[in-house]
Amino acid sequence: MLNLSRLRLLHELSVLGTISAVADAVHLTRPAVSQQLAQLEDELETVLIERSGRGVQLTPAGRRLVARATGLFELVEEIEAEVAAANVEVSGEVRLSAFGSLASSVVPHAMKILLEQHPQLHIQFTELEPSEGLRAAAAKQTDIAIVDDLVSAEALANVLEFQPLCVDHFDAVVASGHKLAGRKNIQLSDLAHERWALNQSAATYHTFLMNACFAGGFTPKVTCSSRNTAVTLEMVRTGGLVAVLPRLGLRRVENDGDFAVLPIEPVLSRRVFTALPKGTAKRPAVAAVLDALLLAANEASDA
Repeated sequence: MLNLSRLRLLHELSVLGTISAVADAVHLTRPAVSQQLAQLEDELETVLIERSGRGVQLTPAGRRLVARATGLFELVEEIEAEVAAANVEVSGEVRLSAFGSLASSVVPHAMKILLEQHPQLHIQFTELEPSEGLRAAAAKQTDIAIVDDLVSAEALANVLEFQPLCVDHFDAVVASGHKLAGRKNIQLSDLAHERWALNQSAATYHTFLMNACFAGGFTPKVTCSSRNTAVTLEMVRTGGLVAVLPRLGLRRVENDGDFAVLPIEPVLSRRVFTALPKGTAKRPAVAAVLDALLLAANEASDA
């Protein structure tokens, strides 16, 4: 049977001209190359190489064989490329978690990107608060957790790696008929005498906003606590309450005539990261999800 490796050496010889040059190119010794070429001649029972002065040259049979082999090598390269492409096709399952505002903005867009680019990849999504996501990632119950810097991750730094995703700002939301609705921005203290809708079950978010209010010299009067942002917004719309919510979660109401979204000065913000078990970011499926999340986050921040 024709040996492709030896045939490739003959092809290299037709291009490079000397056995020494072939040996250097394929990282073999000169005697090893000569031996392989001699075995090719034995297999074919044909003289393929003849000495010419200090060098060698292909015989007519050798040149014909090389000419025929050119198309064969092109076919082999096409097959290898197809196999390689199949091997790097992103597929399988990636478990992803995120908290509310990212779950309603960045994650759906990232999943759309992944569906278009990697249709064989399956995303299993669970909404988790940042502290829950950190624990899930550390326990390898999720592959990627979207978290923020409002929760400490120092205790898990030895088992998790973090990649920055975006910065999310907090805005005040009032009904369009509210006395503050016409303002371009407000200070948090402008809400001191308002009735608030605030998700008290999200511990880090609640603590962050309470501390910001304390720094502004007041304690907010919370009259509604709901995990569901839709409920919070309806309380703002019809109940006359005010809320402070992450900007990424407000994309759908920015152009809603029933609401006014007011930037807060000085800025309230948090940094958002992806957290994943160390060493897993190189997995093709995980890397694809990380890339899609970053693209989606950049587009959401620019919107």
